[in-house]
Amino acid sequence: MHLKHIKLFAVTLLFSACSPVSDRNNAGTEVPVLLAEAAQDVSAQQFDNAMENALRALDVSAGDPLLKVQSLSTIVGIDIMASRDADAWEKALEAEAIARDAGFKKELAEILISKAKLCSYAEISPETGRNDEGLEYATEALHLAEEADAVEQQSEACYIIGSLYINKNRWSDPVDPDIYRTAGEWLDKGQALADTYDIPRLKRNGILFRSRWFQQGDRNEEAIAYFEKVFATLKESDYLTASALDDRLVRLYTRTGQYEKALDAHDDYVFRMQKYLQQKQDETLQEMQTRFEVQEKERALERGRYRTLILLLALLLAATAIVLLVRQAQKAHRRNTELQRISNSKEQIIEILSKDLKNPTGDFAKRIETLSASVASLSPEEIRKRCEELIQGAQEINADVARYVGDVLIDRSKRIADIGLSAREIQIIRLSAEGLTAAQIAERLFLSVNTVNTHRQRIYGKMGVGNVTDMIRKATGLGIL
Repeated sequence: MHLKHIKLFAVTLLFSACSPVSDRNNAGTEVPVLLAEAAQDVSAQQFDNAMENALRALDVSAGDPLLKVQSLSTIVGIDIMASRDADAWEKALEAEAIARDAGFKKELAEILISKAKLCSYAEISPETGRNDEGLEYATEALHLAEEADAVEQQSEACYIIGSLYINKNRWSDPVDPDIYRTAGEWLDKGQALADTYDIPRLKRNGILFRSRWFQQGDRNEEAIAYFEKVFATLKESDYLTASALDDRLVRLYTRTGQYEKALDAHDDYVFRMQKYLQQKQDETLQEMQTRFEVQEKERALERGRYRTLILLLALLLAATAIVLLVRQAQKAHRRNTELQRISNSKEQIIEILSKDLKNPTGDFAKRIETLSASVASLSPEEIRKRCEELIQGAQEINADVARYVGDVLIDRSKRIADIGLSAREIQIIRLSAEGLTAAQIAERLFLSVNTVNTHRQRIYGKMGVGNVTDMIRKATGLGIL
């Protein structure tokens, strides 16, 4: 064998053995991972991170129509939750064209459901209604989902059809009984599918749609009985669905004058949301542990590849092997150093979480979080006073730490005060961060959509931002969220 060929073969082996695993993954394995990460980011209300992962998936999937449609569908969903309706519609049209050409029934159903949602959200006045258009999309989506045996899409299509019929009665006084009954029938179909196949996300959606339907029919007592019955069917660990029920019951009890029950339901809502957040924290720590273990396995695999490479190169050309091994040793050192740094960082995070914020009652971290959330309405003197109260009885935090926390919160409160946000504006910012649209915020605060949009424009001006995403990012930096 010619020396040039030996060197080429050796270099090829080196590249093959030392390339990171992710570089060799094809789109079929990389795109699902990126879309799963995007879904996790959406669940955590981190829409910028979610969009970044979805766009990367779209870039990787450019040569595969199915993966491209799935990536575009994810982007559409993120845009809808971030109130970027125009961007969502544009991407939905692109995904729809590809799905129709390729005959992807399930994926096309998802896109048509998104288009129906956008039509539903357009219902902010009698003149802007696109309910009939939305019903066409949702009905076609339902037929496609049935053909593809896609139960989740069937349930969601039924919900959207019911919601669009609710919209058709939105400006009627009194409501049309036939339209109202039709809306209820479609909600029943969607709920039956979600219950039969145990789909928690759609069960929660059913609660929201059903609440609108009961409210439109002025059937508060029936709504209370229905939601109390639903409670009995929930799994104990389904804190998110239970908190959604509590939230609706607070309003219903208040409307019917049952104020003591409303207070109890509110306390239950707070408790279940705390339990849900704890679940998410546990999942995050588990994910960190899993990622670390994967990195450790990859490092072990790389060491095995290095050993094999040394043997092969020694047989082919000793001189060339020495040069290449030196280079790889340098790379391995940097890789090991980085992995060790990650390992040390992980251990420090776990140590901080498990040790540095403990006190006899176990609620010190929560008390700091509560104080942080209220700094916009407190004076610097009041913040100082509360920080001093925090350290009383704590076992593992001293006055220096309390003073530092106080300095941070006072600085944060001053920056919020300088902007001049009202209590109502801060409330709208926080509801926007939960992923609520202007229409949903208006419903929760008993305001008109125009009033909510007016508040948002004032907020944009005060904060110097141009959209909801930038508003949430800046509010997070200020400590409002």
